Amino acid sequence: MISRLYKPTPQLVLFATFGGTSALNYAFGLAMGWILRPGDYGLLAFAQTLVLVGGMVMNSAFSMSLARAVARAEEPRKRDALVRGTLLANLVPATAMSAVIVVLFAAGPLRDGFERWFVVAVVALCFPILSMVKTIGGCAQGSNRFSIVAGVDLTEMSCKTLSGGTLALLGFGASGAIVGFLVGAVCAVMLGFRQLTHKIGVQLRGSLKLPDPRVSVAIFAAMLGLSMLVNLDLIALKLLSSERAFVGYYQAGLMLSNAPYYLVLAAMTPILFVQLARYGDVSATQQKLGETLALTAALILPLEIMLMAVPRLALITFFPDVYALGAPALRILALGNSLLLLALIFAITFQAIGRAKIPALILLVIVLVEPFALWAAVPSWQMVGAAWVFVAVTFLALFCLVAAYLRESGVACLRRVAPWVIKYALAVGVGLAAGRLALGLDVVPAVGLGGVCYLLVATLLGIVRPLAMLPRRGASVRKFAAHVEEE
Repeated sequence: MISRLYKPTPQLVLFATFGGTSALNYAFGLAMGWILRPGDYGLLAFAQTLVLVGGMVMNSAFSMSLARAVARAEEPRKRDALVRGTLLANLVPATAMSAVIVVLFAAGPLRDGFERWFVVAVVALCFPILSMVKTIGGCAQGSNRFSIVAGVDLTEMSCKTLSGGTLALLGFGASGAIVGFLVGAVCAVMLGFRQLTHKIGVQLRGSLKLPDPRVSVAIFAAMLGLSMLVNLDLIALKLLSSERAFVGYYQAGLMLSNAPYYLVLAAMTPILFVQLARYGDVSATQQKLGETLALTAALILPLEIMLMAVPRLALITFFPDVYALGAPALRILALGNSLLLLALIFAITFQAIGRAKIPALILLVIVLVEPFALWAAVPSWQMVGAAWVFVAVTFLALFCLVAAYLRESGVACLRRVAPWVIKYALAVGVGLAAGRLALGLDVVPAVGLGGVCYLLVATLLGIVRPLAMLPRRGASVRKFAAHVEEE
């Protein structure tokens, strides 16, 4: 009975899920960094990047528009028709992506990336299965059943980690680890269909209906642009680098610098998307958008700032010492991911209110130019060149998205934002200064002292409010009394 009084919030469920999946994913990635040679680790990173891009495309092709449509649907019959139609429609881009990578491997452009037929076949098989997993997740998100999203994600990650890690340890190397992605997807879709039919109550037989095609295409284009923005630099490095091991060093840096991005993507933007799905005007989003941006800046961005300050320590803490060669790239990647975090939140805001065309146009134009910049920079500057291109394109994306938002909502909101930004800069500056002064003792105490000083100043200035996360005085007693009275 008491457990009913403390039902976890969607934010808590998704944060806990991200913690679990991240622990598994990082355990898998770190273990592979020790088990595999840097060159084989680079092969795993390339395959993983393609699977990740495919998953993001499958999530955005129709699944995000499905979540928006389900959130707005008033009848279960309409919801079920939308789910059935999306399950079939999402298989189209999945099958197309599988065919494209097989053809490009056979023709030669992806031969250096995948290296052998077995790897490309496993990756190609993942896409159709992931399309169904993402559709189920879209229905659960739109239905506010975030526990189902959490369960499916945890199942996929745990099965991938256990099967891929076991196969790698048994001597199958990078190929065995890559098979883990397929095993995880199969287990997730099996659980997902059971949850879809038994928990949500979706009927898999009946008529078909698609979400608004215009909204679907726009959201797909926007999320495709984001996924390419995140992953093009590693793909270019794998295809253009003169040294196979550089990709492994770069992937180690990406694992650390991308973690805050995926935290926001998995635990914050799904809730923001559903909260804003019923709005149709940009100006109505200011409060929810501001809360998400403030939370991200206060609690998530400091992780990237720490990576910028001590990249070598971060790498040798989690990877063998040889990966310290990637420290210069990690410092730059952390800067780029800081910009990308904010760009992601603005892009999701436009998508949620049905204005996905704006981020779609901005991001697709940028990613069309990015390969040319990578082609010019990577052969000469290798990892550092790829990282600086990433920073340049993320800065451009954020600048354009913010300009588009201010154009429609008005610049008056900047007057409310400016005092908060000044306080935030002061808290970050104090933290960096304290860490710098303690650097003579050791790097670890310096990081700890800097973090404590930042949190202290941020709390005093009202940037971080830990007490706001606690229930108000007497709230639990009132809930308990009300529950007893109902019984």
